Amino acid sequence: MALVYISIFFFGAAWASFLNATMYRVDMKYKYPEIFTKNSHCESCGKQLNWIELFPILGYIFLSGKCSKCKKNISIYYPLSELFLGIAFLLAYIYSFPIQILFLIIFLFILSYFDAVYMAISRTLVHIFLAFCILLFLLNINFANIVAPLTVAIVFTVINLFKKSFGFGDILILFGLGLILSYQQFIVMFWIGILIALLYSIVMLVVKKKNIKGAKIPMIPFFSIAFVIAIPFGRTLWEMLLNFVGI
Repeated sequence: MALVYISIFFFGAAWASFLNATMYRVDMKYKYPEIFTKNSHCESCGKQLNWIELFPILGYIFLSGKCSKCKKNISIYYPLSELFLGIAFLLAYIYSFPIQILFLIIFLFILSYFDAVYMAISRTLVHIFLAFCILLFLLNINFANIVAPLTVAIVFTVINLFKKSFGFGDILILFGLGLILSYQQFIVMFWIGILIALLYSIVMLVVKKKNIKGAKIPMIPFFSIAFVIAIPFGRTLWEMLLNFVGI
């Protein structure tokens, strides 16, 4: 069983590596079929990467986070994103996520890439994501699911009128996820995402000595992590919270 788990984890991590490379090539305006066929290489010096260097997560460790030729630092985003999708695939297998949930996770992964790397998300992608969430909601209507995400969407839209704290794309994605989750799962997901973002801000402040005041923080990666946690554990965490506060 352990071998199965390891295989599924690295299958998910390999998917992350493939998606990262594909999105980078699309963004760099590679032509078809080079988007899929061109060998992976260092973005700085162009050195072609071998299979060991390309191996998800372990390749980054093997290279000590640097290109073996030009010694340019490799973004920590890549191994972390591979770790995320590897864990997501493993949880999907263990807890039997529906195929549409796995599709949403992959979609969130794509949105997270653009949010983390460019601090911006295509409106088209956001609208497609929201439309897919609405479709899933209509196929399994539960109006109780609307209350929490609608409340969050309205509150943050009003707040943004006075001080921009969330991008409108973030609000739409949160609303879409709320249509899929129960209200307990949504609330747990929302606050876990906020807490992870807060921890990230503290790390940036302490380790990199960055002044985060006024800095834009990519929220979609954090909400994506929280979504993967909330699917199998949201209701349990909600009950634990209620017991903790004595309700």
